[in-house]
Amino acid sequence: MSDQHIKLLALDVDGVMTDGTILYTANGEEMKAFNAHDGLGIKYLRKSGVEVAVISGRRSAPLERRLDDLGVRRRRLKCADKTTALKDICDDMGITPADCAFMGDDWIDLDVLRNAGYAMAPSNAVAEVLAVADWVSVKAGGAGAVREACEHVAQRNGVRLVDLLNPEEYV
Repeated sequence: MSDQHIKLLALDVDGVMTDGTILYTANGEEMKAFNAHDGLGIKYLRKSGVEVAVISGRRSAPLERRLDDLGVRRRRLKCADKTTALKDICDDMGITPADCAFMGDDWIDLDVLRNAGYAMAPSNAVAEVLAVADWVSVKAGGAGAVREACEHVAQRNGVRLVDLLNPEEYV
């Protein structure tokens, strides 16, 4: 994808938006921890005009709550075929996978990473993912990798996310 404008950043969840840990309460309810810096990066990347989608092999109430909080409407959860999911999201948006970046960390993400226009990975991704990634974050999944990815995508598109800050939004 040379210097082509990125129109969509699609993200995996476990190992990308989280550190990959899955916790269960005594009642069997799933819990996940999300990074606040990642969330702010997602909000401001969307504000810059880049759409954000989530494509995950799992579905959970904590994930759906987090996506609702972030305003991420484009999501494919409990999804076995991430490549088809990305193509479907692109069709809905009137773009092609070449216009997209995808961030994944594990073997299940390899095909979609190869089909996206720009492959991204957190620093702690498996070796096979790191080998196909066009860009690798300094930080690990769940520890700021998504924020780095958002800033990187915006920068490729000629925008600095920090310049979009409006402190009045948080009063």
